[in-house]
Amino acid sequence: MLKTRYVVAAIGLLIIIFLAVMFFLPHLQVEKATKGKYTESVFDQSKVTTVDITLADEDLDSMLDNPSEKEIVNADVTIDGETVKNVGFRTKGNLSLNSVVQMGDSDRYSWKIDFDYYQEDQDLHGLKKLALNNNYSDPTYMREYLSYELMDKMGIATPGHSYMYVTINGKEWGLYLGVEAIEETFLSTNFTDGTGDLYYPDGTGSDLKWISDDIDDYTGINLKTNDHSDQSAMIKMLDAINNGGNVEEVLDVDEMLRYFAANTALVNLDHYQGDKKHNYYLYEENGIFSILPWDYNMSFGGYSGGGRRQAGENDQANKNEGNVMDVDQKDGATAENNDDIAKQEDMELVGEAPNKSGGGMVDMSSNFMNESNINFSITEPVSGTTLEDRPLLNALLSNDGYREKYDDYLDDIATDFFSEENMTTMTSEISTLITPYVKRDPTKFYTMDEYTEATSGEETLVDFAIQRADSILAQLSGDLVVEAETESSMDGGAPNMGDDAHAGQQPPNMGGGENGLNGNRGQKGTGNSSSSKDTIILSSVLLILLLGAMAFAHFFKRRGKKG
Repeated sequence: MLKTRYVVAAIGLLIIIFLAVMFFLPHLQVEKATKGKYTESVFDQSKVTTVDITLADEDLDSMLDNPSEKEIVNADVTIDGETVKNVGFRTKGNLSLNSVVQMGDSDRYSWKIDFDYYQEDQDLHGLKKLALNNNYSDPTYMREYLSYELMDKMGIATPGHSYMYVTINGKEWGLYLGVEAIEETFLSTNFTDGTGDLYYPDGTGSDLKWISDDIDDYTGINLKTNDHSDQSAMIKMLDAINNGGNVEEVLDVDEMLRYFAANTALVNLDHYQGDKKHNYYLYEENGIFSILPWDYNMSFGGYSGGGRRQAGENDQANKNEGNVMDVDQKDGATAENNDDIAKQEDMELVGEAPNKSGGGMVDMSSNFMNESNINFSITEPVSGTTLEDRPLLNALLSNDGYREKYDDYLDDIATDFFSEENMTTMTSEISTLITPYVKRDPTKFYTMDEYTEATSGEETLVDFAIQRADSILAQLSGDLVVEAETESSMDGGAPNMGDDAHAGQQPPNMGGGENGLNGNRGQKGTGNSSSSKDTIILSSVLLILLLGAMAFAHFFKRRGKKG
């Protein structure tokens, strides 16, 4: 018969194992998420990856006939010879998508691949969702790539990205930038826990100004994960940045300073710092918020081509700023009475949209080297708004200590990443890699002459970086003082060409924005990642074992007394 001390020892060992597993499990799950190493295998930056998409001809015809509907169809995808069957496939984008629609002679849409849309446990080396961006309004093909590289260098959690050459049903579709979607897999790969609340602000409340302590009033905050969350952490954060609370209790301050320094250096204004106040993610873990980068095809001053106001010009202010369509991207629902507004905006904006002509297109960012962009203010780094109307940024820069760190990060970017040597090396390497694919790209928006001029002519991204770096350093030293562009950044309704812009001919975003494939079928159930489900299952099993062991000990003890 077993002795009592052995039973007690066994129970103690089970308790120790239980506590150890619960402590180390989050770290084990990060290893599980990164085990496939998709950031290296799928996003191999040393080459142009081949992406071959196969789907029924009638499904492809339907998508091309009605691209704005973002219809999701079943497809097989082969990436560098490795095939994943039964994936969700659709068009992506909003105004950029509709601008391509208006060209009439182009089917060069951006695409979204959802590997687990039909099979929940399916992925590609751990990757669940892949965006294929068409490099709209970027003759260099480099703006978004370089922007993500800067964010990564600044230590910001950045989506995987690399160049990919796409074919659909055997037909060459051209050179795209593959970008990892920001969703549960991304979170578990880049954060300790990865099961916190993810937001994609776009609409009412996306400026993060205080409305009330009722989360329902912030219809444009857009929770993307944990759909049963009470979002109390979001309310606490909004309260702190608007009403004078301790921001260090709610923000990863240093991470946000690095992020805003990079975004300011890039003059990326189709963003929180511009009039549209979108194209960014917020992620909350244990009550602390981080900010995540998204959609950079209009960086390096590219938004100015979309109608950003130039210094000294007396343009008409944008009268539609208060009429932006408010999209609830969680469930495909939209604010009421916005259909007419959307149609009106679309009619106004389409007239300004780029058009293919002679194999190329008008570059909406062709004036990116203007003085307004080069000397964009680092002191009040906003355009079409005021610093006070962007409370997240204002709360950071109103603190002298934080602003000093922000200035230090800007100095680092100006002297390092934006140095002539570094930018020349990076752009030369990219150009060497992608130029053969640009030449053979049958759907490219620009001619080879336009590409060559943009990458090696008199005004290139290298020239922009050099002059921008000089301006940043002059502003830091006090030799140059620049006032913020606080008036409306829109020129008589000229378009915002960002990938997640409001307005357009298509129906309002059908579900989860660009975070997932949420077309006509509606959004799939959100919530914790599969690793979180594993946590619950394993924890339950261990708890049952522990309770069983305790029950056994109790039973054994009673039998011992009876004996």
